[in-house]
Amino acid sequence: MFKVFGALCIIGGCGYGGFRIGREYRLRVETLRGLQNGLNLLETEISYSSTPLPLALYRIGEKLSHGSALLFLHAARLLLSKEVVNAGKAWEDGIKVLQQHVRMSKEEINILSVFGQSLGNSAKQEQLKNIELTREQLSIIEKQALEARLKYERMWQYLGFCLGAVIVLILL
Repeated sequence: MFKVFGALCIIGGCGYGGFRIGREYRLRVETLRGLQNGLNLLETEISYSSTPLPLALYRIGEKLSHGSALLFLHAARLLLSKEVVNAGKAWEDGIKVLQQHVRMSKEEINILSVFGQSLGNSAKQEQLKNIELTREQLSIIEKQALEARLKYERMWQYLGFCLGAVIVLILL
């Protein structure tokens, strides 16, 4: 009886681990899509509404439902509370908060950092061009992340259960 319970715990634990790794692939794709949506909303706020940057970032963060909302909300809070005067510094801090919750590649971080360096420091048209460029770069990375998700998500899920079964067989 205890052997069966132990075997189920091992298989279940390894399967859970596989699902967690597979979930990371899904979360990465969702975050990249959310960042692109956020940049679309930022473009709208800048070009049509002429909303001040802190308020625009806050509104965008409220509308997003993915982990990407953390970046926009944190940067907005820093700017609204006057803790940070520079929008680029607030954006960098927002990237750090996002990294704590979502695994990101160095390329993604670099793209977001470069975008943040010019955030609030240039004319309206330059901002819009920078948003478009960043969105295109994130779109390319999203396609790669989607391919990786389709390729590896299920593999890790099955691999977790298989590893658990192998461990149980070795222990028996």
